[in-house]
Amino acid sequence: MKNSFEQMFVRHTSATLKGFKAGSHFAYRPGCEETFQKELQSMNEMLHEKDIRICTTDRRDSSKQVLVYRPSMIDSMLNQTGYRCFLCRLGYPVDEGHKANISHLLAKMKNDEDFPHEMGLFLGYPLDDVLGFIANKGKNYAFCGLWKVYAQPEKAKERFELFQRCREHCLECLRQGQSVLQLIHAA
Repeated sequence: MKNSFEQMFVRHTSATLKGFKAGSHFAYRPGCEETFQKELQSMNEMLHEKDIRICTTDRRDSSKQVLVYRPSMIDSMLNQTGYRCFLCRLGYPVDEGHKANISHLLAKMKNDEDFPHEMGLFLGYPLDDVLGFIANKGKNYAFCGLWKVYAQPEKAKERFELFQRCREHCLECLRQGQSVLQLIHAA
């Protein structure tokens, strides 16, 4: 069995590792900061060749916020007019690519008391659902699963089921001794 950090990492990021989502996010409270940084650095180096990046920021509650993302998918999102317009209104440097926009998001995550709602876009949530969440202040949604759905609930349910099957498959492969890198190769 893999270590608990690796297991938690796969549990929260499997859909991103397999290329079904642009990004994944989870909070972690490391027992030992030095061990956590070593594990994260090792994981980041391993995944870098597969076009997957890991970055962290601290929150006021002393948790580590871990963001795992696929730069090519973020850049693709940043090239879509609706996403660009929305993020530009929020001060994102949409013409500067994924690095600048992820840095902007991380700064907001660190400095704002609440999570920035636009984070959903970086996690691969549909624009209509992020806009619906903001407009409705998190209420009046059509369906709630991995996020609150305001448009196309049937399509969202299908995606939620896909993500769940992906998670279960990846965790089973991990239990059978496959590495995180092998999980990506199997995509």
